[in-house]
Amino acid sequence: MDAIAAYDLTKEYYGQPVLAGLNLQVPQGEAFACVGEKSCGKTTLVRLLSGLDRPTSGECSVLGLSPLHEPQRLHIVAGTVLETARLYTGMTLWENLRFFAGLYGLDDNDALERSSLLLHKLDIWEGRDLPVENLTTGVIRRASLARALMHSPKILLADEPSGGLDQETADAIQDLMSYLAAEEGLSLFLCSSNMAYAQRLCQNFGILKQGALLAKGDLESLREGAGVSYRARFCLEEGSPAPIGFQFVEGAWEKELESEKDMPKIIAQAVEEGLRLYEARLIQPTLKEIYTAWLEGGKRKVVEAHETADESPADADGTVWEEDEEFSEEWGEQLSGEDFQNAHGEEPEPGEEPEGESEEV
Repeated sequence: MDAIAAYDLTKEYYGQPVLAGLNLQVPQGEAFACVGEKSCGKTTLVRLLSGLDRPTSGECSVLGLSPLHEPQRLHIVAGTVLETARLYTGMTLWENLRFFAGLYGLDDNDALERSSLLLHKLDIWEGRDLPVENLTTGVIRRASLARALMHSPKILLADEPSGGLDQETADAIQDLMSYLAAEEGLSLFLCSSNMAYAQRLCQNFGILKQGALLAKGDLESLREGAGVSYRARFCLEEGSPAPIGFQFVEGAWEKELESEKDMPKIIAQAVEEGLRLYEARLIQPTLKEIYTAWLEGGKRKVVEAHETADESPADADGTVWEEDEEFSEEWGEQLSGEDFQNAHGEEPEPGEEPEGESEEV
């Protein structure tokens, strides 16, 4: 059974298509990301899959359940993280999680065990007794993820709102998702405009452009399809001769390779030519490079001598976010009253609507 299935899925607003005949199948157990620029249909796709919006035409299913016709059954097996989601102010972090555990039908013992696990894994246990309004933004983001995972869902549907994640929060989220995938078989369906973030969390990807799916696969198959090459990058001692067939890019010498297996041969050849190497690196194309190549419909070109590259190769060394770019759009917070009603068929019990945290916390 597929975790996600969409057939000719179309959504129009005021006659304008946001999703245009999208077809997608994602096997269960995968960590899959749909990536694309803003307004390419990512948020609409998550809302359709979570049953918070109706398709104009076509159909979709999550774990074999129809979001349109079986939203309550879907909510039992799926967790959703949305831009409109919020945690309740006036309540502590601990109280928030126990409240939502009750809505999912967990008893006090199960709620205590589950919330303790999530708070420890996300490294926010120390803030459990603090009111939400007194928590930092990073803690609230982690707590919002914990809320979506309280009922041990089989799949997490995550739309990535705006806002940066610090390194500590990014590490905590990645560790938790890896743990739940291994221990509970959690599937992840992430929609993101941040390529470095998606590449870190997921193994397979779909490339969206203007509501259409351009390509789908793992990083290597997408690289091959886009015609993006591996690159050898040499840093030479001052006075060393220039390597044959290389271009000078951002203070080093680069050459495209047909295969990553060519790297040892290139290094041996450089030594034979008398080059004085103090660094030799294999640059693996990033998801952002591959995505850009797919959008442009052509191969990424190595920058000519003394020109500035369009993307820093620093992503290849594990950097979480890209230069001059926030690491991640926010993981979202608790469902708004309207969305909660759509998902559950009832309003939340507390008398006040949840309010979002201040970015100045």
